[in-house]
Amino acid sequence: MRDSNERLRTEVAQMVDDVHGLISRLVAAKAVHDAVTATATVERGQITVVTDASGAVREVEFGDYIDELNYHRIARGVVRAAQRAADEVRGKADDVLAPQRSVRAQLPTLSDLVDRLPGAPEPELPPPPPALRTPPSEREPLGHPADDTLADRQQRRAELYATATAEGRRVTASVNADGVLIDIQFSGAIGDLDYDEIAAAITDAARVAVASVARKVAELYAPTVADDRPAFPGPDILLAGLERLRDQLR
Repeated sequence: MRDSNERLRTEVAQMVDDVHGLISRLVAAKAVHDAVTATATVERGQITVVTDASGAVREVEFGDYIDELNYHRIARGVVRAAQRAADEVRGKADDVLAPQRSVRAQLPTLSDLVDRLPGAPEPELPPPPPALRTPPSEREPLGHPADDTLADRQQRRAELYATATAEGRRVTASVNADGVLIDIQFSGAIGDLDYDEIAAAITDAARVAVASVARKVAELYAPTVADDRPAFPGPDILLAGLERLRDQLR
């Protein structure tokens, strides 16, 4: 009996070591993923946009001859560059996440830890349809589906957008559910700002809009999440707990 307990203790300790290593690799991959950016330039180098790993605008820069473009052309150019950078960053992020997905597949399930316990298969959710990139002014009014299935929520997510302003409403930015810039509008008082201020205002407005649409997405899916579901403690806390457990088993 003692030999059996020692063997079980050794096996569990080894499994804890393995899980600890896998989660550490996931944390490292997440850090690399979050640092990914992409840059796109349009209008012969006069408009440059940098996006983060999610495709959200991080920085806007204008060239020395930006004053040769009218404000409408600048607004359209910023949107075009932002979307190009978002498309590019998606490929970069996928390359980083590919090894992460294989690592996740190696994490043990409850049935791996306890003999003869059947593993409950996780439901495979279909990926949501792409978030629309149509500017808000060009969209039809949203309908309200009679059903409230996951597919309905997925479709409604694709149609979500958020709008925010900066510099006294001189700059208005709209983003879709993915946080990708879909529209820029300038007020008649835009001439009060210099081009550096306009670039900064676009970035600020886009950032606020991204936070707003993230809340909308969370609210959309909130009814599908049980209130009593335990929250994931986070990788740092989980790793610390695994280290304590590993020490106790040795």
